[in-house]
Amino acid sequence: MRRPTRKSNGDKNAPSLDSFLDVVTNLVGILIILIMVVGITARDALIDAATGEKPDKPPALSIPAPVETKPEPEPEPPPPPQPTGPTLAELNSMAQDVAAIQDEILKTQQMSKLAFEERNQLQLFLTSAETTLNQKQAELDQEKQEEVMQQRELLEYSRQLDTLYDQLEAASNYRPEVKELAHYPTPLAKTVFGKEEHFRLKNGRISYVPMERLVEGMKDDARNHIDRAKRDGEASARIGPMSGYVMEYTLTSRTFEMETSMGTATRGGIELKHFVLVPESDLLGDTVEDALKPGSHFRDIIASLDPSRTTITIWTYPDSYDQFRTVRDDLYQIGFTTAARPLPDDYPIGGSPHGERSSSQ
Repeated sequence: MRRPTRKSNGDKNAPSLDSFLDVVTNLVGILIILIMVVGITARDALIDAATGEKPDKPPALSIPAPVETKPEPEPEPPPPPQPTGPTLAELNSMAQDVAAIQDEILKTQQMSKLAFEERNQLQLFLTSAETTLNQKQAELDQEKQEEVMQQRELLEYSRQLDTLYDQLEAASNYRPEVKELAHYPTPLAKTVFGKEEHFRLKNGRISYVPMERLVEGMKDDARNHIDRAKRDGEASARIGPMSGYVMEYTLTSRTFEMETSMGTATRGGIELKHFVLVPESDLLGDTVEDALKPGSHFRDIIASLDPSRTTITIWTYPDSYDQFRTVRDDLYQIGFTTAARPLPDDYPIGGSPHGERSSSQ
């Protein structure tokens, strides 16, 4: 913009100042624009830093071409700042509210203190009541226990009384068992002489042993073995069976001395060493119960014997001692005397010239 030149009263050839003023004006305008751009850029950078956003790339500065500027009007002064805090009336109201709250707090504390004291008193009363209750409960429990003990003792006495009544009733109805005692006229044992008949009692069965017939048969049979006994020193033989028994016997050669008118003489002879009776079966004979019945083989043999002249010898094994008493009592009722010859298990009936005779009662 070119201003109208004024003509001076001076030298017409002097240099003009208008161009210089235009240049200065343009420079000032450029500086103002740069300051505004820098201010805007700084403000955006501060805002991005506060929000955490990355600042956009500042736009490239473009320097506008110098333009002619007009003088700007002066800005109007800003209005005075308005107060932003509470007013005096609000402050007074707030102070009154705070004072009221403090009063409520004090009242609440006082009430809490009174309630705590009342709670302590109630707790004391409750503790005292519980103690009294426990004492009463203990007394009641003791009385209850004593009552239970008394009832138990009463039941025990009642039970004992019932037992005594039962015993008394049983004693009144008791009839003692009468046992018959067998009496034997000759309680002392005596050696048997005369006729003797033999029986074997084993396994609860009684059988007749033909001892005399077997001995007589042995005497007759021994004559056939005397020479062999002299030659060999011993000779064994057997006879039977008779009534289910076999006799096994042994003859032995023996030398003995005897006094004569001419002095001591030595002689030799044959004698019986021993004999045994071997049953053909362990089930010989009848059971004692059957044997004592009328018409049994045992009854027939006993009936053929004379009680006044005959002794009954019973060879008894351990398993039949009880049955021997039964047979003995029965024979005693008939009039026979009996002789017991106990034998160990599995030991046969036997004898020898050096043995003992039976003893009867």
